Amino acid sequence: MSRPTSTPAPVELGRLGAVVGYHLRRAQLRAYDAFPAEARKRGLTPPHVAVLLLVEANPGIKQTTLAKVLGLERSTMVRMVDRLEAAALIERGSSRSDRRIAPPVLTARGRAFLETILPKLLDSERALLAPLTAPERATLLRLLRKLHLRDA
Repeated sequence: MSRPTSTPAPVELGRLGAVVGYHLRRAQLRAYDAFPAEARKRGLTPPHVAVLLLVEANPGIKQTTLAKVLGLERSTMVRMVDRLEAAALIERGSSRSDRRIAPPVLTARGRAFLETILPKLLDSERALLAPLTAPERATLLRLLRKLHLRDA
């Protein structure tokens, strides 16, 4: 599913050109379009891969914490973990009686998937950020972190 990623030349953005949210959304659409096809074929989205990466980096992390870090509702997180569990990329740890509190754990298949997808994800990010210099990329990341981590 490809979205239009460039504005046709004759369209003047007017005051919209100064709206940061508009440009953030357009950049997000480009990032989603660049997301590796291999993950899409498995029905996985960038948030699914983010969950896997966070579980990898934070063994024993609670689903409520994952939801907060990703800005998702807890019920949405439960469905995402269900999807990842159905794909055999994670399994729930103890507390099977309550799916919301059972910490997800990467399976061997999940670790192998990350090893396969991460280089492709990094390649897609490099392509997305190619118009920027290295200092501009560092500044962009620093500023984006500043915007979304201020409430953390």
